[in-house]
Amino acid sequence: MNILTFISDAVWGAPTVILILGTGIYLTVSLGFPQIFRLREILSSPERKSFRSFTTALAATVGTGSVAGVGAAIALGGPGAVFWLWVSAFFGMASAYREGYLSIKFRRENPRRGGIWYALKDGAGSPVLAAVYAAFCVLASFGMGCMAQTSAASGALKDEFGVSPLAAGIFLTLLLTACLISEKFTGRLCGIFIPVLSAIYIAGAGIIILKNISALPGVLKEIFSCAFGLKPAIGGAAGYTVKRAISVGCRRGVFSNEAGLGTTAPVHAASDLTNPDRQGLMNMLEVIIDSFVICTLTALAILCSGAEYTGTDGTELAVSAAQTVFGGMSAKLVAVSMAAFATATAVGWSVIGCAAAEYLSPGLRVIYRIIFAAAAFLGSQTAPGAVFAISDIFNGLMAFPCVAALVSGVKDPQESG
Repeated sequence: MNILTFISDAVWGAPTVILILGTGIYLTVSLGFPQIFRLREILSSPERKSFRSFTTALAATVGTGSVAGVGAAIALGGPGAVFWLWVSAFFGMASAYREGYLSIKFRRENPRRGGIWYALKDGAGSPVLAAVYAAFCVLASFGMGCMAQTSAASGALKDEFGVSPLAAGIFLTLLLTACLISEKFTGRLCGIFIPVLSAIYIAGAGIIILKNISALPGVLKEIFSCAFGLKPAIGGAAGYTVKRAISVGCRRGVFSNEAGLGTTAPVHAASDLTNPDRQGLMNMLEVIIDSFVICTLTALAILCSGAEYTGTDGTELAVSAAQTVFGGMSAKLVAVSMAAFATATAVGWSVIGCAAAEYLSPGLRVIYRIIFAAAAFLGSQTAPGAVFAISDIFNGLMAFPCVAALVSGVKDPQESG
């Protein structure tokens, strides 16, 4: 476990975060700051014919990181980490645009397939890098996309509702198997489940913030002051605090919205849209919903509640915040949210990983489905520790080939932005 943690920290160290953030800054400038000047288009980008791909991709990104992950960011980096999460998400929107654009530009038809691997093969001219990226994506789908999620869901249901890991594992495995067999079922499930789940969570977090609304001005001031080290500190403590806030905030931002990793490109390629620019705009909206709405509401609910964030984990912070409104039901409500978001992430990743396996070899499709279903059950029976560490490694490794695809040919003459 110590070795895995060491490797994970090395992969997700400052160079990787700087690479992803730097790519977002470069694309933002190259594309003319679309986050600002095309905001109205972004907010109106979802169309009926692309709604299922949009919600499936959103399912893959809006996971436990939106609840426990945000709490962990505050616990590790203080309130200032929230500001740097916003910064990461702002520039990540440009990377997300590029991912959506490339998913349509380089996709295949009959059957319709796509992903960053096609952009690497045909756009960057590197079939070897494309295969490496697809292999990392398959491995990440088994870990972070499946085992880590079913482990979190099973653990939450066991701790608060007494549901046995065996029963939870059987249910989750059957659900994910159905998603693997039928992409239409996945689209319909996400088309209903994700909007309802997001609306309920947003309402709950909003109620907590309103209950503690008097604390909001002070919380916003603290977020900005901690982000830049403006709070009084002794000696070099201010510099360390700022460094920690930047590191944790940016890293958690990438973990949450996955902009710069290219993971949702296969889902977007299944869209009925034919305009790459339109798909890119819709990809940016996912980052807005994930980071600027759900993650922000989680952070404000925690900080406005007055919960003590030093020395606690993300889940405990979420429970403490909920207790200011929901009392003794708080732990159960947080557990339901964690289990629901984790399941949604696994559903979305089942599509992503299957597409990556099929790119490597069409014959791997059936084998992949069997392994993914087995991983879902195995994850529900185990603690997340090593699973999360291994998953982080492959997630981080995907960033390097993905960046090569994102910056290749920028600015593309066909991009209408």
